[in-house]
Amino acid sequence: MGVNIFIAKRLSSDGRSGKRLSAISNTIAWISIAISILVIFIALAVLSGFKKEINHKISGFSGDIHLNKVGVDYRSDASPISKNISYLSKIDSLESVDRISPVSYRSGIIKTDENIQGLLFKGVDSTYNFDFFESALVEGTLPDFSHRTSNKILISKRLAQMMSYKVGDEVVAYYVGDNVKIRKYEVCGLYDIQFENIDKTLAIVDSRHIRNLNGWDKDDVSSFEITLAKGADLFFTTEEIFNIIYEYQSEDDPHILPTTIEREYQTLFDWLHLLDFNVAIIIILMIAVAGFNMISSLLIILFEKISMIGLLKSMGMTTKNICGVFLYRSMYIVGKGIFWGNVVALICYFVQKYTHLIKLSPENYFVDFVPMDISLWTVLLLNIFSVLVIMLILSLSSIFVARVSPSKAMSVN
Repeated sequence: MGVNIFIAKRLSSDGRSGKRLSAISNTIAWISIAISILVIFIALAVLSGFKKEINHKISGFSGDIHLNKVGVDYRSDASPISKNISYLSKIDSLESVDRISPVSYRSGIIKTDENIQGLLFKGVDSTYNFDFFESALVEGTLPDFSHRTSNKILISKRLAQMMSYKVGDEVVAYYVGDNVKIRKYEVCGLYDIQFENIDKTLAIVDSRHIRNLNGWDKDDVSSFEITLAKGADLFFTTEEIFNIIYEYQSEDDPHILPTTIEREYQTLFDWLHLLDFNVAIIIILMIAVAGFNMISSLLIILFEKISMIGLLKSMGMTTKNICGVFLYRSMYIVGKGIFWGNVVALICYFVQKYTHLIKLSPENYFVDFVPMDISLWTVLLLNIFSVLVIMLILSLSSIFVARVSPSKAMSVN
């Protein structure tokens, strides 16, 4: 083993001399590996960043799981759910559940002299957690529904621009049913979550307005939004909720079932799954490019050292040990490429993560910058996987070494 490493170090010294073709091929090889690691790192970071950012936004304004009445659109006023559900406290006590928020909905129309827009009014009460909307607030203040019925309304910046509203302006809403009902609200704040369809169609109001408009009792709501604790598994928690409903549901309880946000916003999550496929293709291509360049570099070294291979064989060294010499040499090149690839990738990662240097169109990508997020374990697995795959590809060099004849190789020079 020591002899193999010694010879590999001598080969490394020859390669750095710059007098042989191998010096150029080695440089190309480690640079290609560095670029491959950089591209894969950035692709994984961007994919993870998109998933985290979009999940955070959807969870923020809609919760992670909805408890809805079966067969009824929870956004309609057709069939409310009573808040007095016997097993709701058991769901709330789950470690994976952060909070449960009752919400009510009513569709309506807002209009000005120049514009008209359909709107979904989301009614919440004083227990609703506004942390997400506080982080997305761009102007004004959040509404306070803790006392008497409030006429404050929270709308998006995009909707305000469409309808020429400003903080403090009056919003006249029309609710169509058996009779047209009119309510007047005052804009207290503007939020911006950069989801165009939601920004244009969602407003937050006092749930007492919605109950009054729908003719509901004080305990009636449209749905329950369940927000999970940090790190909780969405599908495992959904299964737990299913089991609680199945085990504890009484005859007096409404027939409701949990629905995940992935099902509610299936188109959006299908787009994210498509990104998974694209990143997988990038990884395969980059590993293939790095492996091809390493094989080219190693073959050049083997051709240059063919007489040395013949000499080592004539001295009794096995093909396995000779292959080990060149694999040790290759590991140096691979290690150099991976090191510099990680260095450049980490610099790009932190610059973009904390400065948002590269911008995007929120109309197309739901965020106004390229989000990045990657874990230490992902970085370690990326490096380990890259080394294993490239070295596996390089092990094919044993075929070349095995075919070298000592007598013919010694006669080359």
